[in-house]
Amino acid sequence: MSERPVSNYIGSYISWIMDSYDLGAVVITSTLLEKLFYPTLGTLGAVLPIVFTVLFRPLGGFIFGYIADKYGRKRTLIFTVLGYSLSIGITSILPTYYQIGILAPILLSLLRILQGIFIGGDVSSSFTTAMESVRKMRGLFSGIMQSGTLVGFVIVDLLFAYFASIPSLVLNSWRYIFAIGVLPAGLAVFIRSRMTEPKIYVESKKDNPIKGLKPIWQTILVMIGFWMMIYAGPQFAPVFFGEYLHLTQAEIGKYAFYMNLAGIPAMIIAGGISDFLGRKFSGIGYVALATIGAGIFYFSGFSLFTVMLFGFLINFPSALTPAYLAERFKTFSRATGVGFSYNGAFIAAGFSPLLISLVSTKLPLNTSAFSILTLGSIIAILGLALGPETLKNNELTMYQH
Repeated sequence: MSERPVSNYIGSYISWIMDSYDLGAVVITSTLLEKLFYPTLGTLGAVLPIVFTVLFRPLGGFIFGYIADKYGRKRTLIFTVLGYSLSIGITSILPTYYQIGILAPILLSLLRILQGIFIGGDVSSSFTTAMESVRKMRGLFSGIMQSGTLVGFVIVDLLFAYFASIPSLVLNSWRYIFAIGVLPAGLAVFIRSRMTEPKIYVESKKDNPIKGLKPIWQTILVMIGFWMMIYAGPQFAPVFFGEYLHLTQAEIGKYAFYMNLAGIPAMIIAGGISDFLGRKFSGIGYVALATIGAGIFYFSGFSLFTVMLFGFLINFPSALTPAYLAERFKTFSRATGVGFSYNGAFIAAGFSPLLISLVSTKLPLNTSAFSILTLGSIIAILGLALGPETLKNNELTMYQH
């Protein structure tokens, strides 16, 4: 079968919408899940479902990345989408702590662990397939690809804002949001059934993927920085809105929507610029801009403008992720390298919400969040500085024409 680059890219793009929809569902409903499943833990209960999800993504990224490198990208993508769709569907029908006691948080935690494994595995193949199928302007298509995460968040935010605006639906809004997350699974399976293995993968020499993971320490360092910024920034924002600013559930949904909406064009712009300035130089500049945006958001006073400016600037660095990671690894180990780099960073960065919670016992919540975000910025810049420029120096350039 001849290669279908358009189907490959679209199928992979939908992965990111689904990925972010699930994570967005946990983030936007965090204060509700805390009250219904972890009622005695306070802020810690609001971040635990997020932490359980992200900490197990590295395991999924490594396992399914290895499978994708050894046995093919397509079959791995179909298996992972079925896995995470089933998990999010079961979550929607879970009884709460007030119905079955301690068993409720245990079940929710287990489902979040499974979700992390399947989502982590999905990352490995979707990033890799998309970038291996792109011939030109990989940075631009990287930005578009990564913006799919914010499309998923925007969908979640709109749904949450709608349900939260209807008093009779507020309490069960989390159930509706998780249940709706199952619906795109059928579409994803159909589109993925029409995908093909990328030409570069089919024609490449196969070898043990572990042998090609030499760059992993540097790519993980970059991703730890990127993800600390995200988890102390936009992913922490709903908790900040609720716990620090004491906004209503409807207001949380509204401001989260505008914050994520502003990030969509930002990623596309940032990805496109990197095709001219390079990934390394652009990335360092983007991290600096994102940190400035975070400072304005956390300290200059709360308004719709500061929320949207923050959403725009904080998402610049992430736009580079699909292209940069794919360009750092050779084809025989790309899915494993990409998957474990992207998800392995969660081993450290996944603790960011917990670190903020701990620091907030001594400092105001806004200062705590910005401190952890700034630490992530420093780590990201260090990681990028230690690595090479990948724009023209990568194995994927063989298939640009």
